[in-house]
Amino acid sequence: MKVTFLYPNSSISPHVSLEQWAMSVCQTEIRTPKGLGRFDVNKIPKSDILLLESLYCLPFAKKYKETNDCKIISMIVDTSFWIKKLSVFRKLYYKMYLDSVDAFITLSERSKKDIGKYMKANGFQYKPIIVVRPFLANNFRKKINLTRNILFIGNAAREKGYIKLVKAMEHLPEFDLYLVGNCCKDVKKFGENVHLEGRVSSLAKYFQLCTYYVHPADFEPFGVAPLEAMYSSLIPILTKEVGVREIFTKKLERIVLSDNDPGSIARKIIEIDSLQVKKKIFIIKECRRIANQYTKEKNIKLFKKEFYKLSKII
Repeated sequence: MKVTFLYPNSSISPHVSLEQWAMSVCQTEIRTPKGLGRFDVNKIPKSDILLLESLYCLPFAKKYKETNDCKIISMIVDTSFWIKKLSVFRKLYYKMYLDSVDAFITLSERSKKDIGKYMKANGFQYKPIIVVRPFLANNFRKKINLTRNILFIGNAAREKGYIKLVKAMEHLPEFDLYLVGNCCKDVKKFGENVHLEGRVSSLAKYFQLCTYYVHPADFEPFGVAPLEAMYSSLIPILTKEVGVREIFTKKLERIVLSDNDPGSIARKIIEIDSLQVKKKIFIIKECRRIANQYTKEKNIKLFKKEFYKLSKII
């Protein structure tokens, strides 16, 4: 079986983890324009399956499929089917191209539900959808370190909640927040206890410095950064809309935000920080135990198993 991996021409593609997933089952990887543009589909070698990193690759995959006997499997790792992102343009795009997808791979049960709901509501035929959660790209381990330093890592997608987190810091004068990534470019107003670090070559310094990882997203299909923070002995505080929440045990319910307005975020941080040391250490160890299950070798093996299983039913 010949499989080709297509990913969009973007500064953030291919994602390191997704590329390693893809190349465990693909023989070739090809960059395509982002959604619309000129692309010679003859560049795609003879393929039984096209595995897409993003729906941005779909117009080119569909064109290839029209003259070749192949299947298309698309990974959905973003907000493609989140109701608040379903603009008129996006719905039109889906109407033109989505019927050519034979199956989906996504990162959380929430995302799977959103895909299925959209497909059914808009008259598309049933397509298999499987969930494979990602692995740790950064596996920095440190000793337990209890401080009042908070970490957030992310790009400038506002649904990740970093603006609300920055506002929450107005209620947390005794805490410091370190923002890492392109999200910093979107922060215009902030206090002295907010540190805009931007893009960095290594996250080790911040995992070492901080005790809390706060991710108050409106929606996050999974979020590798919270998982990496858990592995690194940080306490994650996140909304139920973050896919990582699905792998929590009942023992971790107290670190889930009921909502993500700045006041609620601040109160939850104070609540967790006020816990006895032994209770905080218990949370850290439980988070670390869960994160240990998402190592690269084990996860890629799981992806291959699920991919080949999926390929046999489409």
